[in-house]
Parts: sequence; structure tokens; C-alpha cells
Amino acid sequence: MNGEGPAERAAEKSRKLTEEDDLLRGTAEQKLGPFYAIAFGASLWAWDGAFALGTHRTIFYYRRYELFVLALVVLLSALLLRRRVHTHPWVLVLFLPPIGLLLLRLVVGHPHSALEQTAARVVNVATIAVVPFIAAIVVRLLAPKYFTLPGRRLKVTLVVVVAIVALTGFLVGHFNNRFLACQDFIVAGDDPPPNCHKDKW
Repeated sequence: MNGEGPAERAAEKSRKLTEEDDLLRGTAEQKLGPFYAIAFGASLWAWDGAFALGTHRTIFYYRRYELFVLALVVLLSALLLRRRVHTHPWVLVLFLPPIGLLLLRLVVGHPHSALEQTAARVVNVATIAVVPFIAAIVVRLLAPKYFTLPGRRLKVTLVVVVAIVALTGFLVGHFNNRFLACQDFIVAGDDPPPNCHKDKW
């Protein structure tokens, strides 16, 4: 016998388990800090949007306005910091449609005449068309370390993780009656979706 009691043996076993595990030791952050930082942020954002799409079959207005905010921040920063931020004028033009859409709504309100409706459609289509470009720029600004992750596999893994989280969020939203009651949505200040569970759990 080595004289160790149950407590000492348990502590030693726990220490060995911890030493062999990057998550328990906290060394995963040192090895993959940027990966986890981007994965957490992107997954939370993707879950929220996908869940809303699953429950209400729409992208909420505040998500659409986030596009305006992002475009405005990039455009204003590029203009006000032009000595430090060098960019082509045509790049900045691509950030105008979301801003133009908001300005059109501000000036015209809900379009009534044929001309107003046509202008609204054109700006809407232009806004949708530039979304991938704006998203690419914003990702480069918000998560520059994504592009310096070592190896292609890590980048692909990150995209797959976020995509799985988004799909899960959509499915949980779509089948919300299995997870939540109508009262849960009401307490949170949301409109309950048509298929929510009517009774309390």
C-alpha cells in the first residue's frame, strides 16, 4: 500500500484526466482561441436568425436593419478615416443600396405610385445583390483571424459548425411546439408562432 487515501487517489485521477484534456486544462484557447471566438460569435448570431426563420418563416425587421448599420459603419469609417483606410470608390458604392433603401423609406414611406414602387423594387434587388459582398467585407473586419487560421480544414470545420448550429436553430424553431409553449414566447415579448404548444409544460 502506498498510504494514499480515497481522497488523494481521486485527486490524482482527476489531475491525470485534466492533464490529458485541452478543454479542461484551458489550453484549447491557446491552440485554437481564434477558432472558438469566431465559432461562438457566429453560431449565436446564426442560431438567433435561423430560429426566428423557423418559428415565424421570416427574417425579422431588426435583422434587416443590421445590414443597414453594418453598411453605414463601413461607409462612414472609410470616408472619415480615408487617410488610414485605402479603398476603391467602387467598393464604397456597393455599400450604398442598404442605406439607399432606408433613405427611400424615410422620404417616400410606403410606395404608392408606380414610380415609387419601381424605385423600391430596384433598391430592394440591389440590396439583396450586394449582401454577399457586404457579408464578406464585414467578416474580414469582424473576424480577421478566420483567414489566418492554419490549414484549410480548420476554416471548413468552422463553417460546418456554424452551419450545423444554424440548421439546428431552424429545426428547433420550426418544431418549437416540442420545445416551448406559447407562454414562453409571450413572456419573452415575442409573438407566439401559429404552431406553438398551447398549454404550459
